[in-house]
Amino acid sequence: MPTLFHDVVIIGAGQAGLALSYHLCGAGVDHVLLEQGRLGNTWREDRWESFCLVTPNWTITLPGANYAGDDPDGFLSGGAFVEHLENWARGFAAPVWEHVRARGVTRDAERFVVETDLGPLHARQVVIATATYQTSRTPPVLAGLPKGVTVLAADQYHNPGALAPGAVLVVGSGQTGCQIAEEVNAAGRETYLAVGRSGRLPRRYRGLDCIAWQRDMGLLDRTPDMLDDPAHRFRGDPHLSGGRGGYTLSLHDLRIAGVTLLGRVAGSRGARLNIADDLAGCLAFADYFAADFRAFVDQHIAALGLGAPIATPEEMLGEPPNAGLNYPVIRELHLCAQGISTVISATGFAFDFSWVDFPVFDPHGYPITDRGSTRVPGLHFTGLNWMHKRKSGIIYGVAEDAAYLAARIVATLPRTGASAQL
Repeated sequence: MPTLFHDVVIIGAGQAGLALSYHLCGAGVDHVLLEQGRLGNTWREDRWESFCLVTPNWTITLPGANYAGDDPDGFLSGGAFVEHLENWARGFAAPVWEHVRARGVTRDAERFVVETDLGPLHARQVVIATATYQTSRTPPVLAGLPKGVTVLAADQYHNPGALAPGAVLVVGSGQTGCQIAEEVNAAGRETYLAVGRSGRLPRRYRGLDCIAWQRDMGLLDRTPDMLDDPAHRFRGDPHLSGGRGGYTLSLHDLRIAGVTLLGRVAGSRGARLNIADDLAGCLAFADYFAADFRAFVDQHIAALGLGAPIATPEEMLGEPPNAGLNYPVIRELHLCAQGISTVISATGFAFDFSWVDFPVFDPHGYPITDRGSTRVPGLHFTGLNWMHKRKSGIIYGVAEDAAYLAARIVATLPRTGASAQL
């Protein structure tokens, strides 16, 4: 029978939970990580087979497990990243309990109580490291489609060959939707993409990857108070790909490759989908986003007098074609008439912390923390989007947040012979 009391219980064994565990192991703190599936479960189960990281390998700066390969500017596959996490966890003997789901966090008179499949666990402190997004969203407009049309959430998509024969509609044009639409189209399937207002980033510009420019310009170190609207914490990521060594992912290129672009799905009547007349606006938004980023880089280069090269033709790929933006306007799509057998919903993911029974959330239901610690002593979060900085929710920001939070936890635990300073 597993020990039912620990100084610290960490819920989630992805990169954020493991980074914290690394420091707690080093400090001799009694703790355990609970993972509802296998270690790194989201990377294993919620990504398609060809998935690659969108951030370069040099951003893998996990404590004790920095990327040390010979391709720092490349992009690990999802499977290779899981292997990296496994080797890292094995190297410091991370106390991971796999296939144990946390179903609630409460408190009795003396300790936190984590309700699990194994029964209740008690802890002095609890850290929730389940990341920002736990469940995929399927818009209500896709309910009630004909029985012959299969609706999949993005995390249920694996590869084109696993889809039913016929054309495919992808709804949502963030990073995930665009990458799936591109792959399905490249496999020879007739593909439709219903777009939204998502930005586009050039993969490389003036000699550097766009993530490197964001790092150098301080964009990854922005704090939540710098946002115009707190809701911007939940915006989808701009179009970008780490596949094939990394490249700019552009709606214009998708259209040239044969993907039929549509506006937003505004309503449905059986097999008929009503399409909003906003395609041109969505394309313009993506184009403006890319142009604005390039202008910001140009200003940064000029202000510091950097000797950056001018952009190459390859770095400018993905821009609007010379033919202009007069794309056909489609106001209605009949799924059966177009032979569409599969609809893939890539409209983002949602968070749900309703199982955490403490008043530590803002009106969005998002945790309110001071660098991960809530106003309830001993209750913490880590790995959240914009938790402390923009980079808090990505691999590159995990190490900084974990070191700070681990030091705070160690400082507030009872001193024992096993405990040590970080």
